[in-house]
Amino acid sequence: MKGTISHRDSFLAHIQQQLGKASSPSTSIQRPVGKYQVQWETNGLLSKEELVEQLKKQCQQIHTRVVETTPEKAPSALRLLMTEYGEGPVMTSRDRRFEQYGFDPMFDCLQKEGISVTSWNADASRDENIRQAEQAKYAVVFSDYTLAESGTVVLSSHQGQGRALHFLPMMYIVCIEKSSIVPRMIQAVSALNRLVEEGERAKGAIHFISGPSNSADIEMNLVVGVHGPVRAVYVLIDDE
Repeated sequence: MKGTISHRDSFLAHIQQQLGKASSPSTSIQRPVGKYQVQWETNGLLSKEELVEQLKKQCQQIHTRVVETTPEKAPSALRLLMTEYGEGPVMTSRDRRFEQYGFDPMFDCLQKEGISVTSWNADASRDENIRQAEQAKYAVVFSDYTLAESGTVVLSSHQGQGRALHFLPMMYIVCIEKSSIVPRMIQAVSALNRLVEEGERAKGAIHFISGPSNSADIEMNLVVGVHGPVRAVYVLIDDE
């Protein structure tokens, strides 16, 4: 049921009168601009290479491994990781970048070797997608933006990428395009907001994930990977 607004102008005029301001309410509100723009200035002048170094340094603090590669070698880099950590079922998001960087032939080879490779399926039931995510050893996704300051990947939920994909598999592998790295949260949030202003539908959920979970609730002993994936690996693709 749609609500209605009554006596708005008279109500606002009364408040303005009590505050000693003009009697007629302003028809437009200008967003104030602060004298200091710390949120933009912090790390805002760093080069892309400096942002990469900051990201790598921060990942050491959040127990996240960074593997650097080129667009041509990205599939083989992912395959080597799966060999190193042990083969197991793989679940991916539905993302055009897997085809763009040539991951699909590698996934086909895994399936021929008897390793299950599935993608989040919008046509399947919610329970079926969650079951697949629970059984997967590896989740492989692409980040939309990556925050150099905190080592955080920014990902949105959509029909080809449900929330459970980020939290249920044992290993979480995020492919990061170098061009997607930004200094900090303000740049990522502003970019997402611009997309909505330009007409794109708002995301159902936006996730800010900084490596595997950390817990020190029991006797202040830090345990990594208690809630969600045990390990997180960022595959950094130099796409510039």
